[in-house]
Amino acid sequence: MMTDQTLISVAPRVKLKWYQVIDPITKLLFILDMTSLSFASMNLLLQAGLILVATLLLLFSKLSSTIFKALGFSLFLICTMLIIQGLFYSRNQTVLFSVLGVSFYKEGLIYATTLGCRVLVIILTSGFFMVTTSISENAAYLELSGLSYKTVYVLMSVCYILPEMMRNMRKIQQAQKVRGTNPQKTLIQKLKSVLPVLIPLVIKTLDQSMARSISLQLRGFDNLNRTVRTSQRVYRLSRTLHIGLTGLAILLIGWKIWTKINGL
Repeated sequence: MMTDQTLISVAPRVKLKWYQVIDPITKLLFILDMTSLSFASMNLLLQAGLILVATLLLLFSKLSSTIFKALGFSLFLICTMLIIQGLFYSRNQTVLFSVLGVSFYKEGLIYATTLGCRVLVIILTSGFFMVTTSISENAAYLELSGLSYKTVYVLMSVCYILPEMMRNMRKIQQAQKVRGTNPQKTLIQKLKSVLPVLIPLVIKTLDQSMARSISLQLRGFDNLNRTVRTSQRVYRLSRTLHIGLTGLAILLIGWKIWTKINGL
């Protein structure tokens, strides 16, 4: 007859996916390195390579509807930058093409494309972090790394305030559709529906953050004698990755500062 202890010992281990054995700090350092490398170069081939790497990471991890919405907004922003910089960039000299008598310049379009690539790198790498790392995992690991509870809470609030605002916005839009107060059939109607609720949306999100903070304080999470919950997950090569990615970030930032000082 098998005892409970025997059943526990023979229970199959849950196989972790590849992104689950990478610790949160390594992912954050990876975002820093990718962003630093993107801002350190104006080479469009390098920018395309960074976007490809970030896209593959998302494809081989998991996708979220939030990522697609963020990408949609980013592409709209990039198209706007292409039009504005293609027409009015201060260093425009070479006409690339004309549409209905309006000339678009090569220099402005290249500059806007570079900025757009940097935006995509940030969105894709941040999206990879968001969809592969939970709030509880982040908080537990950062506390175990030596950060205070208050610092961890501030960092987590900043990282996840945008997704929470988007969730609140979806709730408001669904309520408006149910009541038939805003059909949102055209782009102008969508803009009209967003602007009136923008301030209440921000206030509601901040109020939710304050309510969570008070709730956690009442539960004793800010108690200095509180025992930090240990993580059961084993991360691979954490120290090596931290040292390597931190060194790469320092080199990239230092090189960018040196090129700015020397006017290169």
